[in-house]
Amino acid sequence: MKITLDMSISKLLDAFDREFGISLGIYKGAHKSDNIKLFEIADPRKNQKAFIVINKDTSVESAEAMFRNTFGIRVQVKDKNGNTVSQESTLGGIRKLDKGFIENNENDNINLLENEDENEETLEYDNSKKKKNKKSYFLKPKTVKHTVEDKIKEIDKLYLGFQRSERYKSMLNLLSCMEEARLTYPESKELIDHIEEIKSKSLNISNLSIKKRKFAIFVLIIITSILSIIGIGTWGYSLYGKIKKDREADNIIQEIDNLRMRKGSLMESGNISAANAVDESINLKSERLNSIKNETSVSIANYFIISAFFLAVILAMFILRLNKYNVTSIRFGKTT
Repeated sequence: MKITLDMSISKLLDAFDREFGISLGIYKGAHKSDNIKLFEIADPRKNQKAFIVINKDTSVESAEAMFRNTFGIRVQVKDKNGNTVSQESTLGGIRKLDKGFIENNENDNINLLENEDENEETLEYDNSKKKKNKKSYFLKPKTVKHTVEDKIKEIDKLYLGFQRSERYKSMLNLLSCMEEARLTYPESKELIDHIEEIKSKSLNISNLSIKKRKFAIFVLIIITSILSIIGIGTWGYSLYGKIKKDREADNIIQEIDNLRMRKGSLMESGNISAANAVDESINLKSERLNSIKNETSVSIANYFIISAFFLAVILAMFILRLNKYNVTSIRFGKTT
């Protein structure tokens, strides 16, 4: 059974009586006239094109909640005599229970004319039938997982989380929740307006977050560039020093060879004192050559280059995440 705001109160009451065999108490505007439309007594903030669908399996609690949440109209389901019924009973179960009560009374009158054995068997059968009826028609009400108000609260909660953290995951959760709510309640003007408001606020937050991330990337680029320049400069200077030492070592080796030749000449001429002086010079130059060959140093350029490499990796990750964040935030600007 589909109920819209274009229905009149009298038509609604007749439909309930004909469909479910029950009456409906309306507590707003019904005293004016039974011919007025439901939209005249509905909450003006609700969507005027909204509708609800109920059937015999709908519980009393769910039916009353649908009128309240969708139309803003407070109603109360009652039986044919105007008595209130259990919130857990179903709309179709109320009529069937009344019929079952009448049939049981008729069976009791007939059973008075039968013998005692048949009466006992019938009573046992009736008792089991009553138990089955209770199990069949006093079911737990079907609970609505989400109403429009619940979705609005959930969206607000996720929005606050995104506002605090400005993280990509929080943004994605918020967008997913809003799109799910839009698909679930496409005719709820209140929900759509709220989603557009949250989108506008979230777009401002994402734009500000993008500016912060761009500034962080800019700083990382500067630091990485400085470290790279220092590392390359230091490495070049170290390479130049190494080349210079190699040339110095070659010159020392050349000088040692010349001194040894001179020492040999002096020894042949018998000038021992001059040969000893040349020998001392050879020893000094040999010590200098050994110190050059044994000198090992770890260039500080390596540390700068390694640091610049790690910062470059972090910078690349920042750029990729910024691009992903920026593309996703564009969805805030799309109209519902």
